[in-house]
Amino acid sequence: MADEDTVAGRLASWVSRLRFEDLPAEVVERTEQVILDQLGVQVLGSTLPNIQPVRQLAAAAPGAPESTVTGSDRKTTAAQAAYVNGTLGHSCEYDDAHATAWHTSSAVVPAALALAERDGADGRELITAVAAGIQVMGLLGAVTTSGMLATGWHGSKVLGVFGATAAAGRILRLSPAELTQAFGIVGSDASGTMEYDRSGGEVKRLHAGSAARAGTEAAQLARLGLTGPPTIFEGHRGVFGLFGGAEGADIPEAAWQHWQVLDTIFRFYPAVGTVHAPLDAIRHLREATPIDPQQIARIRIGLVDFAVGHGAAITRPTDAISAQFSLAFGAGLQFVTGRNAPADYFDPNLWNDPAILAIGDVIEPYAMPIPAGDPVFSARVDIELRDGSHLEHYQAGFRGHPTRPATSADIERKFTENVAGVLGGETSAAIVETVATLHEGNSVPSLTALLRRRP
Repeated sequence: MADEDTVAGRLASWVSRLRFEDLPAEVVERTEQVILDQLGVQVLGSTLPNIQPVRQLAAAAPGAPESTVTGSDRKTTAAQAAYVNGTLGHSCEYDDAHATAWHTSSAVVPAALALAERDGADGRELITAVAAGIQVMGLLGAVTTSGMLATGWHGSKVLGVFGATAAAGRILRLSPAELTQAFGIVGSDASGTMEYDRSGGEVKRLHAGSAARAGTEAAQLARLGLTGPPTIFEGHRGVFGLFGGAEGADIPEAAWQHWQVLDTIFRFYPAVGTVHAPLDAIRHLREATPIDPQQIARIRIGLVDFAVGHGAAITRPTDAISAQFSLAFGAGLQFVTGRNAPADYFDPNLWNDPAILAIGDVIEPYAMPIPAGDPVFSARVDIELRDGSHLEHYQAGFRGHPTRPATSADIERKFTENVAGVLGGETSAAIVETVATLHEGNSVPSLTALLRRRP
């Protein structure tokens, strides 16, 4: 048995004992939705230039054919497949998000899926593993997220290794004692700075993939007998203190009483979550009143304090990641192209487009207090035109946020758009149907077979 006097032991006991029958119907449905959303972004990611070095490196180091690499005609080891697929899923800032758990599915789903395929698990086991992994990330984030934001650690990587370990451990049916050791092992892989949100760098995409790989490997190592520190979270040199500034803390009881997957934020702009409310507000104003971009004199955008540096700091993109972390560029795209399409963030010509940059030059982001009860990801946009007129809109949350929840139709439409031109219509429809019925016990290998590249 795990020592439930430690945070790792308590988490391990909960994950190991979780059963599909314990999951409420809404949790099952939401978990299927996050799996579908993640698979669509993985397929899209397989076509993008920024992470091709990862695919090339993996192809140059073939392993046992255990698990499918999305968009490829080959299999590799479960850990390697989790690494590539996690990177694909985080390739274009289009994977889901979470207020305390950061980006969950791009770390958790690839780890669970790779081992589930290898071991022939069914859809119910996959759903249970993914829900467990997301729960662990949310619980740990309740302690660490504010500290990580203040110091610049990327929670997707720091927390992602533990979410992936939980999911992998659930598929492998580790005992509570084994999973406690796995958490201790993978803690040495928790890291990842957010310097990319100041000066770019496509390395950010690896954070989900390396978390998925680390979790997959840690669970297998624990099964083989490797050990780690059971006080990996609350100990003197543990995660809570080093990353969250909360040494000796415990997970708030209220967090345990809530299914974290229900707080998933689905992204409908391929950009950092802090810019979604401003982009929704701008879209609202543009739809209400035609605006000539050349007549804009000033745009003031109020954001929560940390978003001013995490999303509004970059005004001159030099690569895809800096474009996606640039409120100025995203707003410029809206006014000049009328959209925020994934492909536009990868177009070097648009990074330097004078009309787009001109919009960015008149944007003035500032920190503002968010009204009590509103989502932290809210924004106020005030547009001043050269004739002296003003347009303004306050956006509380954004489409895809739990306060403005995405529908199943929204998520399926996004999936279909992401795989268009990569997968045929019949294959796309088959994936949607298979994921929507995972709760009936469908075979996971039958799902992953649909993700392979066809001649």
